[in-house]
Amino acid sequence: VPYGMGSCHTIEIGNYWIEGHVPMEAVEALFEQQPDVDGIGLAGMPIGTPGMPGPQSEPYNVYLFSDQDAQPFMTL
Repeated sequence: VPYGMGSCHTIEIGNYWIEGHVPMEAVEALFEQQPDVDGIGLAGMPIGTPGMPGPQSEPYNVYLFSDQDAQPFMTL
């Protein structure tokens, strides 16, 4: 997981790593698109994400990552 993308939860599903409180919509898109990356991540613990209290207060930026590189994947 690249520096700055760390969060409190990491899971391996198939050939991908999911880092943080990533919404299921992004996980589903990852498996539909099957990009050549190590995984996806949502840095930090944003309010309103799965498992976090409160309503969503701003867009969530989910990133694709490989090694120490991260690129935007989707905004929810």
